[in-house]
Amino acid sequence: MTETESPPADQHERFMTIVAIMIAVVAVIGAIVAWRASVADDASGDADYGGLRAAINAEETRALNASTAYTHYGAYVTYLRYNNLGDLIVTDMEQTTEEEAVRLNRQRADAHDIALANERLFPQRFLNRNGSYSVQRELGELWADAARDRDLNPEPQFAEADRLRTKSNALLAVVGVLGLALVFYTLIEAAAGRWKMLLFASGTLLAASATIAALVLELAG
Repeated sequence: MTETESPPADQHERFMTIVAIMIAVVAVIGAIVAWRASVADDASGDADYGGLRAAINAEETRALNASTAYTHYGAYVTYLRYNNLGDLIVTDMEQTTEEEAVRLNRQRADAHDIALANERLFPQRFLNRNGSYSVQRELGELWADAARDRDLNPEPQFAEADRLRTKSNALLAVVGVLGLALVFYTLIEAAAGRWKMLLFASGTLLAASATIAALVLELAG
């Protein structure tokens, strides 16, 4: 029997049965891998949305914190200005007439009253030992407080979205390889002699490699 002649009928039937089984198995595996690729793609979309929401939260928090901190800092500057002005007036009162001192005392009282009113408008805990106001320390505390209530870090979500998107693309590539294996199996019916076994071996090798790759991707993810 030459290599182009057909094998005995029973052997041919058994072989084609095996091919049909492999086609069915590869088709099922392809469907499962395609489903896992879809799941990964959906999860990457969710992660992107979570990262975007965290980024919006972060920008909103920065804006609100800056408004709060610099409003307090403005009150501190006003307090410092009028408190120092009142102290300077006290110094001037020591070097003037009694009548002028009465007028200056009224100005001193007004300056200290304004300073006292503004002193209540900013938190004292952010004053440094030298009397300056630490805006950065207040911003840091406001950020830490906000971070306990909402997500302000988008980077982990974006990184997860990229990872899942890469996984989805890799699984889709696996589906393509499985599809090529199905093509090889389909061509077996039209092939003759050793070409049948070559196509079968090639299809099986592609199917096995793709299946292993899909398992690795799933276990790694």
